[in-house]
Amino acid sequence: MSWDAAATATPASSPPPLHGLDPAWSRVVTVPETPTSDHAPDDDARVPAPGPAPNRTRRWHLLDNAARLAELGVTPVGTLLCVHGNPTWAYLWRGLLSAATAAAAEPGAVPWRVVAVDQLEMGFSERGGTQRRLARRVRDLGDLTDALELAGPVVTVGHDWGGVISLGWAVDHPDQLAGVVLLNTAVDRSGAPVPSPLRVALRPPVHAAATVRSPAFLEATLALGRRPLAGAVKAAYRAPYPTAGTREGIAAFVADIPVGPDHPSAAELERVATGVRDLTVPALMLWGPQDPIFSDRYLDDLLGRLPHADVHRFEGAGHLVAEDVDYAPAVLGWLADRRPGGDAPTQRAQGRDDPAPPHLWQHLDALHRQLVADENLVRHLRDLDRQQQVGRRCQLVIQHRFDREAHRIPFRRAGAPQTLNP
Repeated sequence: MSWDAAATATPASSPPPLHGLDPAWSRVVTVPETPTSDHAPDDDARVPAPGPAPNRTRRWHLLDNAARLAELGVTPVGTLLCVHGNPTWAYLWRGLLSAATAAAAEPGAVPWRVVAVDQLEMGFSERGGTQRRLARRVRDLGDLTDALELAGPVVTVGHDWGGVISLGWAVDHPDQLAGVVLLNTAVDRSGAPVPSPLRVALRPPVHAAATVRSPAFLEATLALGRRPLAGAVKAAYRAPYPTAGTREGIAAFVADIPVGPDHPSAAELERVATGVRDLTVPALMLWGPQDPIFSDRYLDDLLGRLPHADVHRFEGAGHLVAEDVDYAPAVLGWLADRRPGGDAPTQRAQGRDDPAPPHLWQHLDALHRQLVADENLVRHLRDLDRQQQVGRRCQLVIQHRFDREAHRIPFRRAGAPQTLNP
């Protein structure tokens, strides 16, 4: 795997002191990797290798409040397994770690362990310079939970592409699964085009320039906050990705977006999307409607697959809903309501029956066609030699698409609340 950068093998490590991050949460763990068949495609992690498994391990960095709970003398009732997307890392979940730990100290509280992973090739986990397709990442997460001996109950929490991976784990571990929480993500494979900003980032002249040679994709994502992120918070998100070599994982994640049925990860996405329909555990959608990537169209699709799900819609929030609002109380309150003996929520969302308006997607397609037709822009990106200029221009193009496509749509939620059954 290479996008004109020196892919450097980097061991896992703990992050430096960062704003809002308790150093006691940080752990590095060694995880045996489930091998794949020698005759299977490199990205087909669903085919186990025959015979004895080779002695291959991976080193993961994760944030885990287990040590703090032990200091408090409390035993968690279960684990929140948090999975970030691209191009973030476990830092995204610091608010939930902090809130869950503080709540555990309250008399009579129901304590939850929170494990927030850095996916391999991302954050402060091991980098080996390898392409890890969706199926491999779902298997990776299973390898990690096996190594941590998470017997359940487990509530998965996922954002962006991490939402898909967390759902893959949920589908594969029904005996351990107690609930599902999703923040602005999608599993829709209805044939709708990939949102325009991502298609821009996938274009060959833009892909490497925006994701590896410069931090443009990262910076454009950080600019999606509906309220500007503090400088210290931005610095924390940038911390694992200071060089082109450390950004190879970002490029690989973008390249793994299934843009058609022949994409190597399309079959795994379809498997997960189909399996989600069989999940009967409680589910919660935490949604930022001002998201140019995952619009309410994707929320509607998820509700079609999980009609019993509860929805907490944060008006004014966008793609970085975990940064735009204090979402942790909503998660912990929902968990408390669905523990045996808890009260069901009294508030209900107002409904709508109509799907997302088609003119939005026509608008996205028009924007994409405009970019494709702009040969002068593509030629200019190819001719620029200075990395800073390339990165800045890519960031402006991607950010322009993000800014133009944010919108707001009412929503409908259906179904009755359920109870978590550890």
